[in-house]
Amino acid sequence: MGQHQEPFLLGLLFALGLGIFAAHHMTAMPLLPVCLLLCGLLVAAAFGVRKCKGWAWVPFVLAAFVLGAGRLWSAETLPVADVSHFANEEVRIKGSVAEEPVLRKAADGSYRLRLHLEAEEVRKGKAEATAAEGGLYVYGRFNEPPRELPRIGDGVAVTGKVRLPQGYRNQGQLDTAMLLRSQGITATLSARGESLKIEEREGHGFKRWLSSVRAHYLGAMEEVMPKEDAAAIFAMLFGGYGGLQNELMEAFVSTGLVHILSVSGSHISLIAAVMAWLGMALRLSKGLRAVLVIGVIVVYSLLAGCVPPVIRSASMGALAFVALSLDRERDARRILLLTGLFMLAVSPLLLFHISFQLSFLATAGLLYLAPVLRGWLKARHLGDFVSTGLAITMAAQLATLPILAWYFNQLSLSSLLANLTIAPIVELIIVVGLFGGIIAFLLPFLGKIVYAGDSLLLGLVYEMARWMAKLPGSMIWIPTLQGWAGAAYYALLGYAVLDNPWQEKVWGFLQARRQYFLLAVLALLLFLGGRQLAHRGEMTLAAVERGRSRLIPA
Repeated sequence: MGQHQEPFLLGLLFALGLGIFAAHHMTAMPLLPVCLLLCGLLVAAAFGVRKCKGWAWVPFVLAAFVLGAGRLWSAETLPVADVSHFANEEVRIKGSVAEEPVLRKAADGSYRLRLHLEAEEVRKGKAEATAAEGGLYVYGRFNEPPRELPRIGDGVAVTGKVRLPQGYRNQGQLDTAMLLRSQGITATLSARGESLKIEEREGHGFKRWLSSVRAHYLGAMEEVMPKEDAAAIFAMLFGGYGGLQNELMEAFVSTGLVHILSVSGSHISLIAAVMAWLGMALRLSKGLRAVLVIGVIVVYSLLAGCVPPVIRSASMGALAFVALSLDRERDARRILLLTGLFMLAVSPLLLFHISFQLSFLATAGLLYLAPVLRGWLKARHLGDFVSTGLAITMAAQLATLPILAWYFNQLSLSSLLANLTIAPIVELIIVVGLFGGIIAFLLPFLGKIVYAGDSLLLGLVYEMARWMAKLPGSMIWIPTLQGWAGAAYYALLGYAVLDNPWQEKVWGFLQARRQYFLLAVLALLLFLGGRQLAHRGEMTLAAVERGRSRLIPA
């Protein structure tokens, strides 16, 4: 294990994820037997390591599988006082605001409000209030904009019907219930606007200060540019889709640039790259550059709201980038695997969250696949700049292709061109926007000039994206990949990134057993073909039963 740390960590991560996935489709077992089995496997693993046994890795991998299953069953068990137990009942809920309220103007002129509440108590009818816990989204509709919105930490009391997020969907579509559950949201409530009562509370000063900083950014931009431009640049800086023009969204989706509108690993990498360049310009040592990079990423994560997706992206991006800046590429890979292990062990529901899937796979593509592609492109006499740009873009696309196919059934053929031409301008918009807020605070007039230039750059990006979105074949439909096809796809990618000695070993193993391998492939194809014919013409319907979804054959 000591000589092959990366394969060992990769095996643990795969076993942990497989345990979580398997447990999600199984009936939950009592946690006591699971804990006893886990302890037994760890004792066997410790004995194997102490005696230097070659089989010592086996109980480690089995323990990771059992740990994943146990953590998933534990995470899916809700407390007795969870607000979701009041599903389909009319109640009055009191709680505290956990995030900034989201207020949007709908197409019909009404205003839609979304609040993230952490429940504190629930009152049903005239009964006494009982203690409650758990997160829920409260949705309200107003004909006029509310005169007052709660702040983070304020108390809110609201009346409405509690509902469970629905998880039924067509194959491949986002499982909304699982996404919300991974964020701690177990219920929703459609509120009557007039029932919303706000109770001002003290505290949460730091979160409110961060909220005021974001408001300063948005206000400074709206002073010198149209609100639509300000909303787009604000989304590029801190994530979100509020106030964006539909045309801009469609153009970004068609050109594969929509990821720019959510705080992800690309934002973190950009900020880290700028800070690393600044550190080199100041002739700082590698250690000080790493400290500078981490410090700025932490500050940016706080400004972006420090929500779970931001924390995940910052953790993976910062650790990987610092290791790369210190010329420790292999360490960066180990750090990524360790980070994935830690995140899934702490929050197993992340395995089903598209944000985690894309962030982890895109980072893995940059660390494992991009160097191979860059070397292959340079061997074909492409310049270093072009090779690096193409390798980074292709690596991220190839690493996430099955996930994008599963969820969206779309592939943007213009994304390579867009990422080479538009993405650098967007990166400039982000950097200028971040520093523009600081300049606007110190020198308001100069800040207006900076943001006016940012607005012009956004106009250029919009026109370029619209043009590329209209190119023939810009967006093509791709079928949803089944689990076996996705596994085969990643197996081929994994073989491509192996070092030559390992490739030769794998190829030699397959050559020596090619008859058995071909028979296994043929049997799998026959099984899948027969299964497809057996279910030909069938369909499933999603039926809702008291807030619960179930699939029934039609």
